[in-house]
Amino acid sequence: MLTGLVTDMGRRLAERWAAALVLPGLVFTALAAAGLTLGQRHALDVGLLRHRLRALTAGGSGSTRTAVLLLGVLAASFAAALLADGLAGPYERALRGSWPGPLARFADRLTERRRRRWVERDEACRAAEGADALGGLEAARNEVALVRPACPTWFGDRLRAPAVRVRKQYRLELADAWPRLWLLLPDSTRAPLTESRQALDEALRLGGWAVLYLLLGAVWWPAAVAGAVAALVAWRRGRERADGYAELVESAVDVHLPELFERFDPETRPVRASAGPAVTERFRKGAGPRHR
Repeated sequence: MLTGLVTDMGRRLAERWAAALVLPGLVFTALAAAGLTLGQRHALDVGLLRHRLRALTAGGSGSTRTAVLLLGVLAASFAAALLADGLAGPYERALRGSWPGPLARFADRLTERRRRRWVERDEACRAAEGADALGGLEAARNEVALVRPACPTWFGDRLRAPAVRVRKQYRLELADAWPRLWLLLPDSTRAPLTESRQALDEALRLGGWAVLYLLLGAVWWPAAVAGAVAALVAWRRGRERADGYAELVESAVDVHLPELFERFDPETRPVRASAGPAVTERFRKGAGPRHR
């Protein structure tokens, strides 16, 4: 039974790996080969592409040449997939608003602009009278960010919102508490969190593919069109999935924080915000705040 379970898990991992990396890598490699063959002047010349392909596979030992060609395609596909996966990290930092060099000043100005908009709408919420008016004003404020903006992008503020809101509500540092809380979470809570994070990672990986297609567009313009479309889809999926993931993280804290406090501060019943700093200090073990 255990062997069957391990085999099934291996099969599922292989299927996920093939779907996430190998197949997109094969598509990119095929299009890259077509683009490098045709160039900008003959970008859509299918006849020329067929002629070049026949010339490539003709002559010599057909089976040997085909085998070498297939091995080359697989190697290139794997390399492209690894590169796209590696670009997912920089793409996420770009969405968060961690922009280097000259863009840092622009990021600061954009952050300040978003902060002013949020403060104006927050002040309107505080001055509002009546539940109906308040609801509409809060929705308008939350369109900018759920918390006071500290990033130039909505994406960045949405992912930092759970830590800010948990700190405000429970006076607990989520970065220090989360590893301990994760160990206490039941499988019914871990599974949706893991799936949500994987879905977000897939959207970020699509952003990595978009970068590769845009680079390929320098020698073959149809790739730039595909890259622009992929970038737009990755951006929209990234926003949706970041929202879902951040909501699940905050929900896990709200639901299971009593277990964490009871484990590390048995006298906390019910949960008291005043216990948050003491529990956080216990997690830090005198090392101070973690670098973020």
